[in-house]
Amino acid sequence: MEKWHARMQTWRRDRCEEMYTHVVSIVRDTDLEQRVLRAIELMGGLERFIGNGDKVLIKPNLVDGKPYETGETVHPETVRAIIRCAKAAGAAKITVGDAVTSKDLSLHNAYGKVAREEGADIVNFDDEPHVEVGVKDPVYFGKIKVAKNVLECDVLINVPTLKTHHLAGLTVSFKNLYGALSREDRIYYHKIDRIEEVIVDLNIVKPSDVIIVDGTYSTHHFPPFETQRLDLTLAGNNSVEVDTVAARIMGVDPRTIRYLRWAEEHGLGTLDLSKIRISGLSIEEAFRKKTVTSVDYVNKKHDKIQLINGDACTGCFGRIATALFREYNTQPIKEKVYVFMGPEARPPDLQKGENVILCGDCLAPTFYNRLQGEFVRGCPPDLEAFRKAVERLISRGEKIP
Repeated sequence: MEKWHARMQTWRRDRCEEMYTHVVSIVRDTDLEQRVLRAIELMGGLERFIGNGDKVLIKPNLVDGKPYETGETVHPETVRAIIRCAKAAGAAKITVGDAVTSKDLSLHNAYGKVAREEGADIVNFDDEPHVEVGVKDPVYFGKIKVAKNVLECDVLINVPTLKTHHLAGLTVSFKNLYGALSREDRIYYHKIDRIEEVIVDLNIVKPSDVIIVDGTYSTHHFPPFETQRLDLTLAGNNSVEVDTVAARIMGVDPRTIRYLRWAEEHGLGTLDLSKIRISGLSIEEAFRKKTVTSVDYVNKKHDKIQLINGDACTGCFGRIATALFREYNTQPIKEKVYVFMGPEARPPDLQKGENVILCGDCLAPTFYNRLQGEFVRGCPPDLEAFRKAVERLISRGEKIP
């Protein structure tokens, strides 16, 4: 009888895995706890992943400690609901952790209060050890250093928010693991312009077991925050597929996100919605309006510079928009500048005196042979060459120190 019972448990587990391998649930409800519970239920329940005695790490996106109302950080009550579900599934030890640049991750803030009340620990990864590990079949880095807490947990529950990102294009579950790197390494990967590569290598080393997205709000990870309220929770067990659905809900084409394409190429998941079972709301029902992107911000900030984005990937639109947003004061400019990116970019009716920069090999000068201007070659385009092109065309622009 015991052997039969064990065989039945194995059969049920295997059938459950088969049924739910590609499930992403989407739930909308103003009652946050209820929608978290429902989203978890629709993707098969935490019992699929957590066994009695397991050490569970909940990794919310807390970044720089901005208020959750900005959409920049996870709602504390989302963390509470997940702790309770993990305990009910049999977790013996639950830790809440992230690398918080404000250093305010203690038992005295909202997340510490939730952890204390629910019997969980809370850690700032920047205060904890990191371990160097090898990356099998990496995108770029053969070795990376990862927070010891992340490597040693039995179950990793990734809890991001719904955000676009000025450089990487999207910051949901894949990008949320960036906080598992040391502060020094996070700065270093930005400095060498390799954050998308290391994001995939990090997810190869330690894939998330469960992803629960706090979609109370959506926003862009670059102030000023333009936030819209969505009252959503997404849940799934594959970061590529959860991020694909999340991107569509925010009005972003996931195939323009380089790190998601690389992840798909490395067998980490699919960007093909026809292969992802969506439970609960449809993407069309979840979508309300497009979430602001870095391109939108540049076009609002610089009335003399217009980015024309025609299905460009983050190699162009993320890096170029970030450079323009951060580095140039264009108020003194008299002649308008158009920056074209992506194979589907189409020029407006240009007036005499307006300048043109064509960016990237997919937008070669021969494509627009009637346009006169600068061509920044490369895939992705060389940022230093782009900066020089901008400085040549905007001779009166003042670079911000």
